[in-house]
Amino acid sequence: MSEFLDPEDNQLSERNVGLHIGERIRARRKEMGLSLRDLAKMTNLSPTFINNLERGIVNPTHASIRRIANALKLPIYQLMGEPPNHTPIVRYHRRARMTFPPGNVTYEIVTPQLTRDLVVFEVKARADAGNMVQQPLAEPSEECILVLAGRIEVCIAGETYELAAGDSIYFENRFLESVRALGDEEARYLSIISRPKR
Repeated sequence: MSEFLDPEDNQLSERNVGLHIGERIRARRKEMGLSLRDLAKMTNLSPTFINNLERGIVNPTHASIRRIANALKLPIYQLMGEPPNHTPIVRYHRRARMTFPPGNVTYEIVTPQLTRDLVVFEVKARADAGNMVQQPLAEPSEECILVLAGRIEVCIAGETYELAAGDSIYFENRFLESVRALGDEEARYLSIISRPKR
């Protein structure tokens, strides 16, 4: 289920993130002059699903939101929205969070604004999440991953690397093929992403 921390009462509101993502998808789709059917064709998703997603009725999977983000030429974090507090501090309990069904991948935005040159996520994933990349980002950017706990496998341009807690890896995002959690322990890592190069 999608989760978002409501700034008013600090209670999790499952509907908020879905609505915010849906609103951003609709706005970007219209900005690009795309119909629901156009976006459905580009993503291999049904127009009904996209319509329900834009209205905040359904929860997207990680794979579907990545396909939509790529079709709309946006990084996923721009669809998630900004954390509610625009001070330089992001309190742990105020992070924007999204957990993708069936609950094996969670993204938390650690940086206070998405309009800066860097965006930082804390990602939590289990091995049953599989490949969390699906396809490279449409817009080229750079990324550094720092593993905080557990182990992950990263494949870049055909080369596979296994990272454990404390290890990091730096790469151009367009060459990223896969990121997978390994083993029984939940993997936690920071993903530091530069804004796409224009």
